[in-house]
Amino acid sequence: PAPDAAAVARGQALFEDTTHAACTTCHSGPELTNNSTTDVGTGGKFQVPRLIGLGWRAPFLHDGCAATLTDRFTGCGGTSDLHGVTSQLTAGQISDLVAYLQTL
Repeated sequence: PAPDAAAVARGQALFEDTTHAACTTCHSGPELTNNSTTDVGTGGKFQVPRLIGLGWRAPFLHDGCAATLTDRFTGCGGTSDLHGVTSQLTAGQISDLVAYLQTL
């Protein structure tokens, strides 16, 4: 099914919001990566991956602990604000952000 355009737009706005999700702190530029190596609280320092084609690369995170993009924000990857400011996102915001990420 085609993605919900309104959800994708809300997710993109959230992704680009430097005060709420802060995704573009690390995921910026044409490949959506700053190519830095950083510790985001998931077990060591890792290179920031590019997000282009992200929706096709499950499982997610360096150890594959997130089976879905939603799991990245609600499970093993979403328990702190070291990996984007995501711990306070609502279920609706996570859904919108995931809708956007799946379009990359």
